[in-house]
Amino acid sequence: MTISHALQDLRDSTARLSEAVTELVMISHEDRPRGSETAAVDAFAEQVSELQASVVEVGEELTRIDSTVRAADRMAFVDRAIASAWLRYWRDLRSYDATATMRRAARRGGPDWRAWQVTVEQSQQRCEQPLIDATTGARAVWMELAELVSIWLTHPPTHDAGVPAAENTRRST
Repeated sequence: MTISHALQDLRDSTARLSEAVTELVMISHEDRPRGSETAAVDAFAEQVSELQASVVEVGEELTRIDSTVRAADRMAFVDRAIASAWLRYWRDLRSYDATATMRRAARRGGPDWRAWQVTVEQSQQRCEQPLIDATTGARAVWMELAELVSIWLTHPPTHDAGVPAAENTRRST
């Protein structure tokens, strides 16, 4: 694999993640049943919005990588945004506490709430694989960068990186 292929895979998985999270946002905010303006549901919806913000940040950071050379400069930012999305997803949306809180609120709210809560959980589950794929994609980019570093360390370039190759040739003669 090359860095450009790994970056494309990461962009593709991030796009799938963005689509899945957008669906979750719509269900969490737009499809809420009447009377669901409770603290638990509002807090959950806020966490969904925070997840979406992290995923948007991943996409924005990826757009700043306009060449494979820029990948080394920007991947730490991409990785940090993915880690933020991962944490929000697993700790704030899918953890036992978060799930139990939403289920308790749904039981108190009646049949419409319970149906909505099941739909929310199904949508959350559809986010899982794209999030795993994005994390795996970021790891693949890091691995490609690491391979290049090991090549550069064992076979350093013969020219000064800040000076055009033609000038380096003149200096060495």
